[in-house]
Amino acid sequence: MSTTRTKKKAAKKVVSRTALKGLGGVTAAKKAFAIKTGPALKTWRKERGISRPLFAQIADCSERTLATYEGKTRLPAKFFRPVSESVRLILALQELAGDTAALKDWLQKPNAAFDGKTPLSLIKGGEVDSLWRMVHQLRQGSFA
Repeated sequence: MSTTRTKKKAAKKVVSRTALKGLGGVTAAKKAFAIKTGPALKTWRKERGISRPLFAQIADCSERTLATYEGKTRLPAKFFRPVSESVRLILALQELAGDTAALKDWLQKPNAAFDGKTPLSLIKGGEVDSLWRMVHQLRQGSFA
């Protein structure tokens, strides 16, 4: 019985490795979940030109809290989800915006598609799903 169990586990590992090889490496979204330490978050943020105040607004935390967590060897469990969601959103928006400077400007300008609200105010107001809908529509090519 233990032999069968071991073979099943081994088979699952082989399938998952094979599936990942077909994807051509680790995707940006999967890298978002790889950020588990403060220094990794800080490095990721700086590589993309995202300021601490901007990331703190997107992650819905204070700038001081973000600075504290960036110094930790391991992100606290309660902060892992906001970081992952913020990283995924930033990656998706940068993909559409083309560069960080354009993204920063776009986040802070009122947008007619959002009833004159800024995308950053939508994030702060808990309406991030509106941004994800827009990302999905642009990726699909539907502009309804």
